[in-house]
Amino acid sequence: MMDQETMLAVLKKGLLFRNMEDREILEALGTIASHRRVYPKRTLVMRDGDPMTQVGVILSGNLHLFHIDANGNSNLMENLGTGEAIGLLNAIGDYRLHISAEATTETEILFLNVSQLLRQHVLTAPVQIRFLQNLTLAVAQQAHRLTRKLEDSIRRSTRERLQDYLSGEFHKAGRRTFSIPLNRQDMADFLFVDRSAMSNELCKMRDEGLLKFEKSKFELLIEMPITEEERDPNQ
Repeated sequence: MMDQETMLAVLKKGLLFRNMEDREILEALGTIASHRRVYPKRTLVMRDGDPMTQVGVILSGNLHLFHIDANGNSNLMENLGTGEAIGLLNAIGDYRLHISAEATTETEILFLNVSQLLRQHVLTAPVQIRFLQNLTLAVAQQAHRLTRKLEDSIRRSTRERLQDYLSGEFHKAGRRTFSIPLNRQDMADFLFVDRSAMSNELCKMRDEGLLKFEKSKFELLIEMPITEEERDPNQ
């Protein structure tokens, strides 16, 4: 497991503990009965249908969130990395999971018992109130991401889905050359498209002079014809 100083540095970069000092974060972690766990690569961290009463914050590593449909097809719903949270809506709403999560590399997760804080405590400590304010913003951010995901899923063309995804990765990186965290099959699963059709469309976009790519590295040669990503006011 990582040392406390490194853990605090990761937490301070995320929304849940924004504008909190180290001592306040440690106080909050004591209030919500936090604990850490390390998962080896390819370990199933959570299963579809499991109860989820805790929010997980990825301290290191990476998670693939996926759903298996009635035909046995695996659909990649999200790719989460260091500092990102899982289970926000489930833990607060006391809902069972509708996705599974797999560690794609050795992954350490900090679990926060927010259900205990929400349902069993009278909020008096300022640090509790501040954490819950941040938690509310984090839930709103997650709801916004899910809305964007829904918008992406109903786009009709493979090209539109690719443009949306690559535009989003461009905004994350802040430059036209960037690497994506997904291989081709994962990318197709994430965009809900056929892998061959997606690869063909990427080649067409390359031949049209829109982009260059080699494995996971992409370079956008022109600005994608998608509206500029809205700045997150909570960051």
